Order: sequence, then structure tokens, then C-alpha cells
Amino acid sequence: MKNTSRRSFIEKSLQAATAGTAITLMTHTSAEAAVPKTLPIFSHHVFFWLKDNKDKKAHDQLLAGLKGLGKIEQIKQAHIGKASINDFDKPVTDASYTFSVLLLFASKEDEEKYLVHPLHKKFIEDNKHLWSKVVVYDSIAL
Repeated sequence: MKNTSRRSFIEKSLQAATAGTAITLMTHTSAEAAVPKTLPIFSHHVFFWLKDNKDKKAHDQLLAGLKGLGKIEQIKQAHIGKASINDFDKPVTDASYTFSVLLLFASKEDEEKYLVHPLHKKFIEDNKHLWSKVVVYDSIAL
């Protein structure tokens, strides 16, 4: 068996995952024909830490707010998640956050339109009092 580095394993896993993603990306409305979109090239990954993880009302409000962002037309695909950890990568996994949201865009310009979109601004205004920390990682495909 060939000895594979962690970096190589992760890169190959991401390549396999994104290859499948290209097939499944579809248009927003069901009225349109199911036409595959081009693979998004810009990702906006945001991590949120609630001030109080035991506050169910704050948890539910932030989750609902994150789900509401999906109405913004520039978003090609979205994933809302919570921390997940396993024994394999436990030493290098930060599981301290409450929610992560990964938004994929067709271009950096679409992400910039999203940032100033009224729904995004309202989300921030309505929910910023709930979190103690937010970290953003943006990347563009090579």
C-alpha cells in the first residue's frame, strides 16, 4: 500500500468532491429546465461563534438567518454546517465554532454583489448581537 500524506489525501478528496459537484449544480427555480451551471469559482466560507452556545433562541435565530441568505440570487450553492470531528483529524480540527456557512459564487464579482445585497446587510444587522466572533475565508479557484 502506498503511503499517502495527509495533504495529498485532502487534495485528492477535494478533487473528487468537486468533480461530483459540477454535475449536481442546477438553476435556482424549478420552473426552469434542470440545466447544469458551470462550476463556481469563488468560495466564501464564514465561521460563527455564538456568545452563548446554550442559548437555543439565539441558535435558532442565527440558523434561520443563515438559511435566509439562500434567497440571494448570486449564490450558486450553499452549505450550512456545524462542527464535526473524528479521531483521524482531531489534532488539527478546530471544532470551537457554532456554525459555518460555505457559499459558492460564479465569480468574485458575484460575491462582491452578495456582500452589499440588502438581505445580507439585514442578516448582519439582525444577528450581529448574537455572535462573539466571526471569521471569513475567501478563495478563488486556481
